[in-house]
Amino acid sequence: MVADRSGVPEMELTVVLTSDITASIRARRDIERDFTPERSGGMVKGKTISLVRNFSDTVIVLDTGDVAAGEELDQVEFLHLVLHEYGHALVGRLRAAAGTRPPKTTRSKTPEEVAAIWAYEAADEFRCDLISNTLLGKFLNVTPGGGEPRPLTFADLVGEGYREAFAELLDAVHPGWPDLVYAYRTHQIGLDEMYEGLLFGTGAVLKLIAHADAVEEASGNAPLLANYSDHPAVYRLLGPVWSPIREVLASTPTLPSLAEFAAVDRAIQDCGQHMAAMWASLGSPPT
Repeated sequence: MVADRSGVPEMELTVVLTSDITASIRARRDIERDFTPERSGGMVKGKTISLVRNFSDTVIVLDTGDVAAGEELDQVEFLHLVLHEYGHALVGRLRAAAGTRPPKTTRSKTPEEVAAIWAYEAADEFRCDLISNTLLGKFLNVTPGGGEPRPLTFADLVGEGYREAFAELLDAVHPGWPDLVYAYRTHQIGLDEMYEGLLFGTGAVLKLIAHADAVEEASGNAPLLANYSDHPAVYRLLGPVWSPIREVLASTPTLPSLAEFAAVDRAIQDCGQHMAAMWASLGSPPT
């Protein structure tokens, strides 16, 4: 079993199936009371919620679609969601047990602290997609073009959707992010609006990159950003942020064991310094 091989401590895991993921998530965690399912690259259909900080009691909420409206979730997509969110539960439990989950604070987080969180959250999406990719291939086969059957991959399931969504966002990153900071510095928008667009925008784009890059990995292709290296959003902003994270991911197991998790997770979180440096390069002031 995946959890046993990685030394994941014992945990209680509950799976909730719902046709209203927004209401189900908001009802289970105070911090998620403003949850909305809209994300870059598509709608959220699954969410892992830790009921306690050490992830020993965790709920996976899955959106099964609206049966009455004929919008049921495809069975293969449902299987992917289960496997992906199971990965989040395992990673969350390992992070808590390894002692690398950032402490809860009553003050606002600094940009450096936010960057460390965005770094490991993006890495988690990449890892969980590949956990699903590995397990999907054990359960299902596909026969493309009438050829020989082979294991189904995450790339077979999602196609070009993530890559296309990423390509459409590039101009929103550059010149979008520099323009956002300029608007703040010339008093056209306030600090909160600037930070909302830049810091939270970075987190959202990094997660989209993680999903899209997991598709490339599952396909056996070169890393995602290699295909967009001539766009200023990539060579000026996103490349220096994602590439160090990607290097750690490429050199470590998809699901590190408990014994090695702390070192791997600290390496990922240390990559957040490149994110903070990117924000500073745009002229974003410290909080």
